[in-house]
Order: sequence, then C-alpha cells, then structure tokens
Amino acid sequence: MFGRIRKLNILFLCCSIGVLLPIFTLSAATYKNIPRSLQETIDSPLEAHFERYIKRQRSRKILATTDRTSFVVYDITKNRKLVSINENRQTMAASLIKNFVMLAYFHEVRYGRQTHTAANKGNLRAMIQRSSNPSTNYFIRLLGGPARVNRILQANYPYFKQTRIVEYIPRSGRTYRNMTSARDLSLFCLQLWKGRLPYAEKMKYYMKLKNGDYIFKNTYIPASVEVYNKTGTVYGLVGDGGVLVLGDSSGKPRPYVFIGMVEDRTKTSRRNRWQSFTTWKNRRANILRRLSEQAYKYIYEKH
Repeated sequence: MFGRIRKLNILFLCCSIGVLLPIFTLSAATYKNIPRSLQETIDSPLEAHFERYIKRQRSRKILATTDRTSFVVYDITKNRKLVSINENRQTMAASLIKNFVMLAYFHEVRYGRQTHTAANKGNLRAMIQRSSNPSTNYFIRLLGGPARVNRILQANYPYFKQTRIVEYIPRSGRTYRNMTSARDLSLFCLQLWKGRLPYAEKMKYYMKLKNGDYIFKNTYIPASVEVYNKTGTVYGLVGDGGVLVLGDSSGKPRPYVFIGMVEDRTKTSRRNRWQSFTTWKNRRANILRRLSEQAYKYIYEKH
C-alpha cells in the first residue's frame, strides 16, 4: 500500500515538472553568445567625453545632485564596448519595461502558448510605437499578470539581472516599481540584433516604427541612419535605448547600441516636483541627444 502511494507521488512530481519544463528553455550555449566585454567596465575617449559632459551639466545645475546617470555604448561591428557608466545600477524602468513585456509575449508565441493575432499585432504597435499603457497592461494580463511575466523572463533569460516586472502600469502612468538597468537594455538590444531572441525580426519591426525618441530626432545624426529604439519617461526617469545603424564609407552597415538613462528617485514624491514635468523632461532628454550625437560621431570616425 505504501509502495503504491510512493509511486503515485513520484508520478505526480514528474507530471508537475513536465508542465513547467517548456518555460525553462534557456540552453547553456546562450551564455557563450554573450560577449565578455559587455560585462566589463572600460576606459575610452568616448567614455571620458561622456563623463566630462555630465560633470558640466551638474556644474550648470541642469542636472541636480539627486540625478543619477547610466550609459552604455556598444559597437556591434567590432564587438567592443565604448561607454560603461553605472550600467549595473538598477533603475526605474518606466516605459522601457515594454521591451521585456514584448519579449515575454513572443517567447510564449514561440512555444505555442500564445497566438500572434491581429488584435495582438495592433496592441504591440501601440505599446512600442505610441508607448500605450493600456496595451502594455493588455499583454501583462494576457500572459497571466506581472508575476507570470517576470517568471518567464527570469526562467528563460536570467542574464537580464536587474530587470523586474512587478506591477501593471497605473492609470496615472506613474509606474515606479518595475525595474531594469542600462546593462540589461544593452544586452536586450545586442541579443535582438544578433537574432538570439524569439521572433527577433518582428520585434525589430516594431522598434523601427517612428516614435518620439531622445537619441535621433533633434540631433545632427543624418536621416540615413536607421534607428530601432524604445523610450521611457516618467517624472523620475528619462531614458532611451536602441540600435542605430550607420553606413561606413563603403556603404556597409555599422550597427551600435546606445543606452541612456537619467533617474531622480526623489521625483516619485509629489512634494519634490517643483519644476514642470515638460521642462524637467526636456532638459534631460537634451542630454541624451547631445551624447547620442557624440557616440555617432565617434563611431562614424572609427569606421
């Protein structure tokens, strides 16, 4: 009798594991595909320029003492990181979390647990191009809630070490609890560009749609440069990140990753919002634009 119960328990355990196994699909080879240099701090003329520029913005009071900056620039062609400033610092994600919601959705599509329907296509476009919060919540709900989305990411893409999805985006749009980092965003962009994420070409399509960016528009970067990006903005964070593709003198594409984030966690409190949101945001967005220009110039000259 006890032997029969023991067999039943073992059978139940195996079946339970079988239900969970499809979620855990990360192979050991995935880690080998991540360039070692993406995880290392570096010194370069471009990084030194970034640091001097940020210091000047602080001395001019454009950046407050409570502002924290995070930047990554990565030359995909040469597999070399050019800028690493506070890249491992976990920051508020704001709408940058929508990259990872999209990834979780396409992961489920790959394994047949979701279908890429017309309604889903429309909501994806709205979420990435127009940064629609209702469309983002639509996908979080479709996938089973914040905890379920977070579990999909952690189980299958654990190299996103600072990214956490713990809440729907509130009706006010003031989402402060979902987290990420410049490192995770740069790694997302690199893996996407290398085709190592599910339905990478489809995700690139949505990220290439024209949107209100802080790394290309209102810069001197020429119109011929292709941009695949997503912004994140809330009173407390201004960020943008993606892949920019320029052509070298022979016409060959030279893609690189640019991630820029300026965070001030004191702004999550209403009493610290002494400046209009538009003024506060624009000042920080302009910092991203100027540094994006410098990254473009540096990489163009190197190629």
